[in-house]
Amino acid sequence: MDPDTRHDSPPEWWVVLGFLRQIDRALLGRLGRKMTHHLVWNGLVGAERLFQRTPAGSEADLDDNPDDNRPLPRAALAPDSAVADQAFRLAAEHLADDEILALIQSWIKEDKTTFLKAAVERFGMPLAEVADALQRFQQGDVEERELSSATRVGLRAGLTRRFLTEQPEFVNTAKKYLEIGDFHELAQRIVYSGRTFGRLGGKAAGLFLASKVVARSGVAGLAGELRIPKSWFIPSDGLFDFLYHNDLGEVINRKYDDPERVRLEYPHLVQLFKSSLFPQEMLRGLSTVLDDLEGRPIIVRSSSLLEDRLGSAFSGKYKSLFLANTGSKRQRMIALTDAIAEVYASVFGPDPIEYRARRGFLDLHEEMAILIQEVVGRKIGPYFLPIYSGVAFCNNELRWSPRIRREDGLLRLVMGLGTRAVDRLGDDYPVLVAPGQPGLRLHQTRDEAVHYSPKKIDVIDLQSGGFETVDVSTFLAAHGERMPMLRQLISFAGHDRLRRPVGLIDLTKEMAVVTFEGLIADSPFLGRMRSLLQLLREAMGTPADVEFAHDGEHLYLLQCRPQGMSEGLAPVTIPRDLPPERVLFTANRYISDGRVDDLTHVVYVDPEAYGRLDADTMREVGRAVGRLNRLLPRRHFALLGPGRWGSRGDIRLGVPVTYADLSNTCILMEIARGRDGYVPDLSFGTHFFQDLVESAIRYLPLYPDDSGVTFNESFFTGSPNELAALLPDLAHLSDAVRVIDVKKASGGLSLRILMDGDSDEAVGFLAA
Repeated sequence: MDPDTRHDSPPEWWVVLGFLRQIDRALLGRLGRKMTHHLVWNGLVGAERLFQRTPAGSEADLDDNPDDNRPLPRAALAPDSAVADQAFRLAAEHLADDEILALIQSWIKEDKTTFLKAAVERFGMPLAEVADALQRFQQGDVEERELSSATRVGLRAGLTRRFLTEQPEFVNTAKKYLEIGDFHELAQRIVYSGRTFGRLGGKAAGLFLASKVVARSGVAGLAGELRIPKSWFIPSDGLFDFLYHNDLGEVINRKYDDPERVRLEYPHLVQLFKSSLFPQEMLRGLSTVLDDLEGRPIIVRSSSLLEDRLGSAFSGKYKSLFLANTGSKRQRMIALTDAIAEVYASVFGPDPIEYRARRGFLDLHEEMAILIQEVVGRKIGPYFLPIYSGVAFCNNELRWSPRIRREDGLLRLVMGLGTRAVDRLGDDYPVLVAPGQPGLRLHQTRDEAVHYSPKKIDVIDLQSGGFETVDVSTFLAAHGERMPMLRQLISFAGHDRLRRPVGLIDLTKEMAVVTFEGLIADSPFLGRMRSLLQLLREAMGTPADVEFAHDGEHLYLLQCRPQGMSEGLAPVTIPRDLPPERVLFTANRYISDGRVDDLTHVVYVDPEAYGRLDADTMREVGRAVGRLNRLLPRRHFALLGPGRWGSRGDIRLGVPVTYADLSNTCILMEIARGRDGYVPDLSFGTHFFQDLVESAIRYLPLYPDDSGVTFNESFFTGSPNELAALLPDLAHLSDAVRVIDVKKASGGLSLRILMDGDSDEAVGFLAA
């Protein structure tokens, strides 16, 4: 029935179509095709004939041979106007008027997103033009909820690829949680430089996604409580703008240089970058950033395109630099550009280059975006700091009790800035808690809890403008009464036990110990962290790790990324009938699962000899380990030596190495002897430990002085030393650094190590 004749007056939808016939026949044609699709989808017989007329005699052939390899014949398409007229007349026979009108209105609104789709999907569209398209969309009369599911998902996925990353796993998650308006909000905080085509990188992407997952979760205590610090972004191609603006393009290929040359030249490169100039467009954008963040300390963080992905977190590989953000605007700008240049230079450092090489990323351009954030915290005395901060993990990869399950997770808590939670320290400890088993503490006795409590705190000194480390006791004595939440952070050390503060707190009369006991036992914090980790695990489809900080009022999420994991590990049965003369060592503390076979070499740093060296020679030992790392058979040698390797701080407490110095080893074993003062700690959660996990480098602490354990020291000190043969110029280190060819020393045997986390046992022995 003709819509003009079935009513006293034509329906509203027919009037709309008549209007389009006069002013926009192209849109009318598109609406006709959409209505045809709608009718076909709903099973109306014959609707598909509205689209085309099939050439005579070809239809039967196509039906009989749907998989034929011949090209399909071209069909004669009906004109758009004819399709639209027939489609809507057919629709009028089967659909109600209000349904047809609603479909037309919906399709017209979707048609208004065409410009945004083109901006998102068009190759080579500058980021600023995509942002303009988002602005235009937001100012229009189209709501995202009014679009079809396909259009919504398509725009979300396209915007994710354009602004954040093309990594398929990330895009698949992001399109479920991110909305178009989120990207408009994000685009307002980007520093655009030239024709910017870059993305915001892994760190920015992970935090942005996690914040929206939490905001839309509806989880009690999270959606309304967890906050994100104010942030600005420099896209990844800003690095190349900087390089070519200063004629520094030749540094891009220095990643192919000899590693020792890279290490030697890196300090000079940092200074070269810091003395270079920034493009004027970028400086104008950074001026806006400084205006927005005036009066707040800031942190300049790396956010490379390869960073914070599953299996390649780049933990601690690139710089993150704190700035007091004080002084005149010119002084603040100099400090900010100086920090950005240093982060850019870190792309070309020896550790990141080695890390990329081990993961097959060396031939890819590493594009470095920059994340500029306000520092979470408050002013206390002359300092700025969070009340507490830390890092949390869905999975606990190195458990201190067999009752702790892997999925019980782990928190590393510190007072002040979170640097001490993620760095491996030679002279201090964080507080470790398993959120799923908060009652199973690592240190049970009063003396252990005091000894392994945090003794120092990282802060920003607002007077000097620098990043400082101060003693906790000194800080609390001077400023403790101004510290929010103090009762939740400390305990007092009595003669035989620790006790929680009761009544008035007098920090001058009793010894305060940072335990976080009140925070753990009597606040919603631990429950919120469990909920957060579970939520992120479910949303991302993989375990996550996060960094967080609390300013005394609110909890802030600072970073979120997939957690590096050791896959395929299982407990290994420890044999009970090993010949004693073949056993080189046993262990019974903090054992993870796994086995290591066919170790042909051991690099043994003798604890006593190392302890007698001066600081310069200790650093030379670290460089020797790095050179041996490149010479010895990859994944067939072990590192064995004193203390906490790779620590920030006192190098007497551990060999000074970085990831590049141990990337080829199969296992790192740290020796703790009472007479030497070296104490390995549970460093899981630090950047250092994440490197080991991601690279499948096993970790094993050895306590030779414990009763019931074996340590065949004579094998390590008495076997022939190959150091002089391998590195003649370092022969003077032979007392401290011993390279043992296991087959030569044992008559053809190799070293095998078995580890059983369930029984907390490990053994290393000579095997055929």
